Amino acid sequence: MPANSVISHAFVLPDRNFHEWLAVLRPYRAKFERVAVVRSPAGNNLNRFRDVTAVDAPLTWWRDSALTHIRRVYPSVVMVDVIDVDTPEALAPILQRRIENDDRYGERDNEPQHIFQRFVLEWPTSARPMAVLARFNSDAEAGEVRRSLDISAHEDADILCAAAGRVTAVGASITVESIVEGERWLTTYEGVKNRHVARGDEVALGQVIAKASGARLGIIVQQPPNRGLSVGGLHNVMNPRDYIYIPLFRARPLADNLRVRKLPSLYATIIGNVFSWHLLEPQEHHGRAIEKIGFRGSWLKIRSVTGVEGYVAAWFLEATTLPEGLDAFPGVNPVGVNLDAYHPLGAPAASRLGGLGWLRFGYNVSNWRGSQDINAALQRYLPHVEAYREAGYRVIFTTSHQTYGEGQNEFWPWSQMTDAKWRLLIQRFADMMERIAAQWAERDLVAVWQIWNEPDTFGGVASVGLSPQNYGHMFDQVYRAIRSADSSAQIISAGFNSGPQRGSAYARQMLSALSDDVKPDGLAFHPYGRGVSGHPYYSMWGHIDESVWAYSSVLPDKPLWITEWGVLDRPNDNPGQIARYAGDMIRYLKQQYPGRIATMIWYAWAQGMHNGYGLVDGDANPRPPLTELFLSR
Repeated sequence: MPANSVISHAFVLPDRNFHEWLAVLRPYRAKFERVAVVRSPAGNNLNRFRDVTAVDAPLTWWRDSALTHIRRVYPSVVMVDVIDVDTPEALAPILQRRIENDDRYGERDNEPQHIFQRFVLEWPTSARPMAVLARFNSDAEAGEVRRSLDISAHEDADILCAAAGRVTAVGASITVESIVEGERWLTTYEGVKNRHVARGDEVALGQVIAKASGARLGIIVQQPPNRGLSVGGLHNVMNPRDYIYIPLFRARPLADNLRVRKLPSLYATIIGNVFSWHLLEPQEHHGRAIEKIGFRGSWLKIRSVTGVEGYVAAWFLEATTLPEGLDAFPGVNPVGVNLDAYHPLGAPAASRLGGLGWLRFGYNVSNWRGSQDINAALQRYLPHVEAYREAGYRVIFTTSHQTYGEGQNEFWPWSQMTDAKWRLLIQRFADMMERIAAQWAERDLVAVWQIWNEPDTFGGVASVGLSPQNYGHMFDQVYRAIRSADSSAQIISAGFNSGPQRGSAYARQMLSALSDDVKPDGLAFHPYGRGVSGHPYYSMWGHIDESVWAYSSVLPDKPLWITEWGVLDRPNDNPGQIARYAGDMIRYLKQQYPGRIATMIWYAWAQGMHNGYGLVDGDANPRPPLTELFLSR
């Protein structure tokens, strides 16, 4: 297994005396992360896992052979690690040796062989979405047998090595030879240009070997010396579909309320619904699944985010992978807090911030008087951000009228702004943001830039509203300005604050005003007054699901950013009540929408920072159990 692959590992224990086997496995699970325990293969779908460690005890596997059983029943499993023992006592020393050697699969002790690999192809192009254009052998009825599987690409997309090996031919196409379990495989890539490899080169899985010459990439698989078909002058040709494995493969619905049915038929019982922001886990072999996706009349068996398993119409699906639709910053705690460099308690020492993942500052250049001194602003924020990044926290800067515009008479009062005045402000604001982004980009300290604050709210104290068309123009111009100076920071929308219906409608109109080559890295929203069931005082406007669903449907392939939430104007409430509300909200969002919510940033750190309920009081003292709830996560 490549060292950089995502771990997808099941450990199958016999059903008989299961709890004794499980007790022996506990130290191993404590050592190695993300090990799923499966209680016997009966009734369990091992196709969900790339690698399977199988205890080959009697009366557990078909024909008493784990390898035979898995290869026959679970074609998506890539590696099988067989441990041939009869009792938990015999398993214990084997696992202890793996723990001591930091050797998850016992690769150091593969004599006699217990690790068995199969030849697989990972997806060979960076072009998205992933799609099959023409199937192998698809024209057989017309008297022509296709020798390749043709997949979607676009000119200049990266062509990636789908199976590691040695380059044996470079010309109009590239051929790579792989040796797996003593068998020889040849993979040929057709439709390439700008070749990066030469004959004899060793190439790694995922290495860029060429660029796509057009919209189609052909994949040919051969297994010499005597397997497969003879097609068009080639011998030993196999169907590439049967060898495809895509790490974290998912399917995304192209429509909301897509029905999940008990059987693959329009007349079958409906057992659930899925939405455009859901990522569905295919329950079929990856190659067969991706051949169905996008093709009318095909049905795909899936598992939904809520655990429902059934069939959906594959012609309403798009193929993707889990990281592409979700985690903007994998492994970073999404919970954070809003800070304020101007407030005496608003920029605490990094040592006080515990397990938080995110910190958000408003970027104030104006000083409430129209200042445009970006160097003074840099010096105000820089020491704080340097200290926070050194401690491992991610920083968001949100821009607003306080970045540019506040205190300038030509834009006052805000209620009398015209389209012409907005165009003037946007031009100057974008120019300033290009220079500000350049100051920070060279230091690599800012993770996210947020463009404006609550533009859909008119008359708010901390926001200046504008039409969605003007905000779209602003986002377009400021996005380009930031991106010209900083190619790595995420750039997200303002936090919409007018509720799921009005806010999402505003977001749609804003997006429609963008240029074709400008797209936010995520939509942000501020769900004040929303939460989960059981908190009527703090969820008076409704359930958080309504906001997540509404904004997810606007930009389903990007994460959502909650850049402000909390309790406003209730400074004397019991911290224990606030902690229960906040804890239930955090747990619900993490469990129900894993990866969909990039941040959950509480407003605010300290009591007295405007009207938000602080994690610490007005003297910077903790407010148990609220403070501990946030800082321990």
